[in-house]
Amino acid sequence: MQGIELRIKGKVQGVGFRPFVWLLANQYGLNGDVNNDGQGVLIRFVSPPADALEQFLSDLQNKLPPLAQITDITQRAIDWPEATAITGFTIRESENNQMDTQIIPDAATCPHCLADLFDPNNRRYHYPFTNCTHCGPRFTIIKAIPYDRKNTAMSVFPLCPQCEREYKDPADRRFHAQPNACSVCGPHIWLQDREQTLATHETALKQTALLLQQGHIVAVKGLGGFHLACDANNRKTVDLLRQRKHRPTKPLAIMVPDLQFLQDLAPQETELLTSSAAPIVLLAKHKVPNIADNIAPHLQEIGVMLPSNPLQHLLLRTVNRPLVMTSANASGQPPVLKNEYAVEQLNDLADFYLCHNRDILQRADDSLVRVAFDGLETLRRARGYVPDEIPLETQSTKNVLALGSDLKNTFCLLRHNKAVLSQHIGDTANEQVRSQLSENLELFQNIYQFKP
Repeated sequence: MQGIELRIKGKVQGVGFRPFVWLLANQYGLNGDVNNDGQGVLIRFVSPPADALEQFLSDLQNKLPPLAQITDITQRAIDWPEATAITGFTIRESENNQMDTQIIPDAATCPHCLADLFDPNNRRYHYPFTNCTHCGPRFTIIKAIPYDRKNTAMSVFPLCPQCEREYKDPADRRFHAQPNACSVCGPHIWLQDREQTLATHETALKQTALLLQQGHIVAVKGLGGFHLACDANNRKTVDLLRQRKHRPTKPLAIMVPDLQFLQDLAPQETELLTSSAAPIVLLAKHKVPNIADNIAPHLQEIGVMLPSNPLQHLLLRTVNRPLVMTSANASGQPPVLKNEYAVEQLNDLADFYLCHNRDILQRADDSLVRVAFDGLETLRRARGYVPDEIPLETQSTKNVLALGSDLKNTFCLLRHNKAVLSQHIGDTANEQVRSQLSENLELFQNIYQFKP
């Protein structure tokens, strides 16, 4: 029996690509199967009609899921004796051999999940960990490859029957979404002070918003670390945060509930703020009205971001004002990742702690960018961009590991015509930061089967 085999490479795993292929194949009446393997995605068709295959290939490249990206498609004819028994189109199990595909960065909450989050009739109404194959945590929850739930921080949360049905249904946008969860089976939040839990679930969220409105400083657990949050309109609280952090003049980033809190944005600035990476974008001060004058003293720009995960969307919608969101770390220390360390190490910085029980396995600070006259300037590359590969014009004959520099440390794996840059790691004078550097380097070498 004759068949056609398509080999797809790029960002094609963990992004809803196989169900997308399944839907297209059924739309055009094609028989065969699709699966993930070490090289990317493999699609096989049983004697496909030429016109249907042509339409399939066109849609495959032009109607991709939001986070997917194809870098290479190769097509070849194959002898397929078993194909005589195949009717319809199926999704086969993944093959866990060596990987030659891209790991996906964490992605900001997509419009569909945002609609679920604020729909009172949806079962994920106000659930702070809503996600699907178009959005949610990726890099920050991974501990090994392949990117399956058992190899992530979600392994300790067994799926409830409803979530499992979504996870196994190719027609559902949560098909094989590894962080898939709901309030029945997934992580939860709580508010605590230095000694005890004060509230859980939605009550914790409402109390946190009230505390922020009253001028308190709250450590908030996010995707890649904790933030220190406070009311960006409250000059006195911002001064207090500066005193506690020993940061008298250094600028502080802020998070706004939505674009309505900003004005006169350029199209590229809007595009960056609302992108799946959701970085901090440096904006001219006049574009950010109604915030305290000590957020970024003596500077003409302010770093601004939108909420990048459901918990932040819920908190910002509830507090309904801009918040300072700066990395939660004591002076000279790396940002905190664990709940118990937050209470211990941020004791002199935060009044309260909004925590959750989904572990952060990989640190990822907020990325920082600016729209420059000659394009995009990236000042800190981390959450939302890492570990994206950077294509190069020249081909390297060796695997090269580059490290440095001391104060703004990252590392880079150079292989073939691609550079894999780590997230911002920071000042390696600190032993804990050096330890994070070593752990991340080991993970990246494992993910990419890289030996310099």
